[in-house]
Amino acid sequence: MENERTYSRRDFLERAALFVGGTAAAGAAATGAAAGVAYADERIGNWAADGSHEVELPASEATNASAFDGTYRDHNPEAFPANDASPIPPRAVPEAWDYECDICVVGAGGGGLNAAARSAELGAHTICVEALGLHGGNAQEAGMCGILGGMSMQEDKKFAFPSYPFSAQALTDWAMDEYHYAADPKLIYKIAEQGGKSLDWMAECGVQWRLGEVPVYVAPKNSTLDHHVLKMKDATDAMFAYGQRKGVEYFFQSPAEALVQDEDGRIVGVVICEKFGSEKYIHAKNAVILTAGGFCNNKALLDKYIPTAAMGCASSYLTAGETGECFRMGLGVGADVSGFNSSASFDGGVDWQAEGGQWARFLYDGMTQLSRQPWLTIDRCGNRLRYMDSRVGEDGANAIYALGDLATIQMTPPGHRSYIIFDSHYEDHLAGYAQEHCRKLITPDLEQIDKVPAHYRDWHHGVQDAIDADVLKKRDSLEELEADLGFAPGVLVGAVEKWNETCAKGHDDFMYPMPDEWLHTIADPPFYGCRIGGNLYGTKAGLLINDQMQVMGTNGLPIAGLYAGWHTAGGACGENSYIGDPILGSLMGDVGLAFCGGYLCGTSAVQNEMEA
Repeated sequence: MENERTYSRRDFLERAALFVGGTAAAGAAATGAAAGVAYADERIGNWAADGSHEVELPASEATNASAFDGTYRDHNPEAFPANDASPIPPRAVPEAWDYECDICVVGAGGGGLNAAARSAELGAHTICVEALGLHGGNAQEAGMCGILGGMSMQEDKKFAFPSYPFSAQALTDWAMDEYHYAADPKLIYKIAEQGGKSLDWMAECGVQWRLGEVPVYVAPKNSTLDHHVLKMKDATDAMFAYGQRKGVEYFFQSPAEALVQDEDGRIVGVVICEKFGSEKYIHAKNAVILTAGGFCNNKALLDKYIPTAAMGCASSYLTAGETGECFRMGLGVGADVSGFNSSASFDGGVDWQAEGGQWARFLYDGMTQLSRQPWLTIDRCGNRLRYMDSRVGEDGANAIYALGDLATIQMTPPGHRSYIIFDSHYEDHLAGYAQEHCRKLITPDLEQIDKVPAHYRDWHHGVQDAIDADVLKKRDSLEELEADLGFAPGVLVGAVEKWNETCAKGHDDFMYPMPDEWLHTIADPPFYGCRIGGNLYGTKAGLLINDQMQVMGTNGLPIAGLYAGWHTAGGACGENSYIGDPILGSLMGDVGLAFCGGYLCGTSAVQNEMEA
């Protein structure tokens, strides 16, 4: 066709960084307590707090990612906010209900806000319950919303993937090949067909979108291009306001504790802990929609359902909840599971928990951003690992895709950990590395810096936190650094010698060479080293749903009255994916997937349970 335009596999979105401020994080911590999450008294530190903690540092060789015999050493459970994989059983119908509604939405993040707004727009009396003290969840913190075609703004640019004009069938066929045919094609088709429509609907609700530099992603119109912190807050604020105008009742600081199931097996309500105080029963006469996120911060669930993330990820940066209670509620009423062993990660997850620190970290905590620069990176055998450049250059799509590709590289060496090494001159090299997207270090002069928690407005603070906690090891000799990172004698020292020889030649002959301008010797003490892995930002295993967003039971039938959006639901990228290809998490990127899922849940719940 005359307007046909074909794009390479790499013509993809940017999936950006997340953070949560003290108020939301504190609410998340309280949520875990209110929801019955058991915390060991001896747990070190507060997972939701900023900065480092006073800890007793174990010897690194005792906390390395794997033992000397090659077996994997488990995560420290005390670093996690939750560590329980048991199903949460439903409650029986009470003698009297405390609240009545047509539809109850659990979660007021990106998916929940859309589900509640859509349900109310279509005529349902809707209650939305949220554990935190404010709306937006993790979605407000995202940088970009990925979309491969079908949105009106993309139509204006004649953009679609894999070719223009947009075809949901063509996109589904391509995506199924990318997912190695391990996904439900009907569900993938639904995302492809409705993804653009869901974002256009949000625009009708008041979200002001703009296309990104690469037309595979969109962001709120007024968000800054200077860095990626809280770009999506404008979108979640707009959807919250729209829901209010449509009559949605929001219950904040009121975590869901259990589903209510009647004698016929239908889900008819939710039990909440209202204001972290007393239990209240909400009667949802037509449907309950679960949209409270996944379980990035639940060690037991990761171990059981996403073992590659449990092994290969060194941290999570979703700090608002993600403890998996909604997933466990679904299991408690007989739901099946989809998307086994799939997750989404960025590169540069810093292994705080191995040194007694917290698992969930703010992405822009300084140390995480420093870890994502092109340092000498080796595995425990001393082999160099490839780096993936995020400078846009001529191909912005490759730069975006590098963020997930590097995660896989860092998650899969022996022991599931990688090691970065640099010397005292590291700060002199950062400007020359010029990494973009969410690898850009935060400095006080950035636009809209007031959106960043005060402690992290200068990346140096987070690095100093890591040094103080001995997460970033600072040693006077390479031999000391080698021993304290758990290497066998001569492994790290030999790797640095080879690196310095390459730097002296001025040209890299490695299979995947560094640019010549990035070749800097590691020669002057103090020397620095850090253990890293993947930086988990989305669980892709979750409750099995059909293309109507209905939760499916292990008997192969829908569980009456129960719906789920991503990431409580799974299956959006099939099984056995380290980073959820093809777009850094799913067909729409994580925040776009949540938005789309909420829109679909609200639509289907009203049409199936009320209009029918």
